[in-house]
Amino acid sequence: MAIDIVKMAQLHVKVLTFLIFRQSISGFADKNLQGHMTNLCSMMGLNWLQEYTIFGYDTGYFQKGTQVLMNEAIKILLNRIRPQVIPLIELWGYHDSELVSAIGNSYGDIYETHLKWAQESRLNDNKGSIPDGYMEYIMPILQGKL
Repeated sequence: MAIDIVKMAQLHVKVLTFLIFRQSISGFADKNLQGHMTNLCSMMGLNWLQEYTIFGYDTGYFQKGTQVLMNEAIKILLNRIRPQVIPLIELWGYHDSELVSAIGNSYGDIYETHLKWAQESRLNDNKGSIPDGYMEYIMPILQGKL
């Protein structure tokens, strides 16, 4: 019973977030920005709707083929949103320390930043991370010496 209550609470928060987002879009004076935000809101709504499609099928609200239609709508929205993603992120003026992402950072060096992060990652430091037996048993296989 508690699991259902948690799921319904999460769903309720998502529905309210979607409705507030959709309502706030009408407050933008710029029609182009309204269009981009409408696309983002629709994308968010469709993604959340996909999370809970089982409820739609259980209640009979969704019919066969609904999932295909949702997937096609998401593809269309992705094509519309893609050219505008970085300008929309930069629109809000987040500082690099607040939005830890290489995409839309103030330097514009997306690929260099990702490479640097990967090289400096603790997963790549190899200090004590080689498991016992790896060099004796796995490396010969990888080097074709068995």
